[in-house]
Amino acid sequence: MNRRPSKSRSEYDAFSAERVRHFFASSPDSRFFEERRRHSPLFFVLVVLLFILALTILSNLLINQFVFIRRTNVPVTGLAESLDGFSILHISDLKGARFGKDQRILRSALAKESFDVVLITGDMLSDLGNAEPFYELLDVLHELQPDVPVYFIAGDSDPEPASMAYAPGGSPFAPWVLGARQRQATLLNSPQYIEEEDQKIWFLSLTQATLDVNQLRWQYEEKLYAARASGDENAIELAEFQLQSINDTAQMRASLTEKDVTIVLTHAPNTEVLNITSGAKSYPIHLILYGHFLGGLTRLPWIGPVFVPTETLPRYGLFPGKQFMDRPTQIGKTRFIPSRGLGSTDSNYPFFFMRLFNPPTVDLITLSTSSI
Repeated sequence: MNRRPSKSRSEYDAFSAERVRHFFASSPDSRFFEERRRHSPLFFVLVVLLFILALTILSNLLINQFVFIRRTNVPVTGLAESLDGFSILHISDLKGARFGKDQRILRSALAKESFDVVLITGDMLSDLGNAEPFYELLDVLHELQPDVPVYFIAGDSDPEPASMAYAPGGSPFAPWVLGARQRQATLLNSPQYIEEEDQKIWFLSLTQATLDVNQLRWQYEEKLYAARASGDENAIELAEFQLQSINDTAQMRASLTEKDVTIVLTHAPNTEVLNITSGAKSYPIHLILYGHFLGGLTRLPWIGPVFVPTETLPRYGLFPGKQFMDRPTQIGKTRFIPSRGLGSTDSNYPFFFMRLFNPPTVDLITLSTSSI
């Protein structure tokens, strides 16, 4: 049988020029190419915003590795000439943060500064109770200014400074308090003062400024009597410590004069207590120093704190404004000076909050004479 031979001699003949000629277009039109998808302007706006957000976060992470100093001048009527320029270093809310090995960044920030007293307003330990960064800070302060007194109070996140719960360890005082004492820092359990030209600058806690010494004295005298009867040395030490605080506060109030300057330390502000009452006289509080709010932690330029976790403010602390949160505020003769603090985390804030436009800060407050 004769068969017609195939024109395709090989598998490549099917792709000869003669066979594929009709597949070629002389001039391809737009249908020949896949149409490129165009992005809307909104897409480019989102990309730019994300880039700015990432750059802002990275910049803040870098800035937050350093410590800044905020300077405030406080004029005081009748301040003695020898106390003009008296400088207070106010530190708050370290929260266990480290700024370099052995706090070397803090040391660098304070190395060229001069101050006459250091006042620490609490929350210095980490959430897990680590006191080592606090000790390193105290070592830095003692190294830079060996003769300058350092007074501190506990914050709401710090362990209780003194309690019989610590007695099994050999002392009624918390280990972190004992460690601070070893580093020449003083728990402000009694009013302290610095005197020049018969004028005193008093430093005391808000508790000492407000407690009813007449009512509490007899209660703690009975407590001391019971402790001595029990023979428990830790109970005796704690009762003596508490009674000494009451007696020293009463003595301070009795010795106050109108020309004395009173500076109150508290962790969180209290606007209801603006005077110390001593008998029939009432003496003004010149300064109230505090921390706690960390300046709002996350801030916006020109607006201030975004949120402060407290139910005592309108809108539950949403956009609370700068008063009492960031900048000094004056009510009558009393100035409230907050610290933005040093730590970058706080369990009171939502987990996604960070220090934004709010770098770690310590305050250098200078007293000056005023004729007003």
